[in-house]
Amino acid sequence: MARTQQDHSGFELILANRLHLKELLADGEYTGWTKTFTAGEILVFGEAVYFKAADSKMWLADADAAATMPCIALACEGIAADAAGEFLLWGFIREDDWDYTIGAYLYVHTTGGPPTETMPVGAGDQVQKLGIAETADIIYFCPDLTIVEVA
Repeated sequence: MARTQQDHSGFELILANRLHLKELLADGEYTGWTKTFTAGEILVFGEAVYFKAADSKMWLADADAAATMPCIALACEGIAADAAGEFLLWGFIREDDWDYTIGAYLYVHTTGGPPTETMPVGAGDQVQKLGIAETADIIYFCPDLTIVEVA
């Protein structure tokens, strides 16, 4: 089922609850391709996650180990462990507490959490580009599934 909505924030289109297109984003909003998954642990809005095949759940991605990669999505909300939640597979996401450099490439963090501008450089670290900072608080999330391990 498709529906469209026009309000003070601009055009919004939602198709089958999986494609969200919105012209303007407010703090804590996202737009793009989404999917519902179960969280394997407590997740916070904007955190980078990977899909663990062993239990079919989303877990916090961590660039320190190949076993916790690749990042395939960002959490679109706070999600309790073992609860279903919405995840952004591709699109834009805004968090006013972020402070990125406009145009900076973003990577999976070595301690988990939201994407970081700091490329992992430690021996054994996994380097994966997740997108770029459109503004200081908006990420264009388009994860490249290519991973390079730091020697």
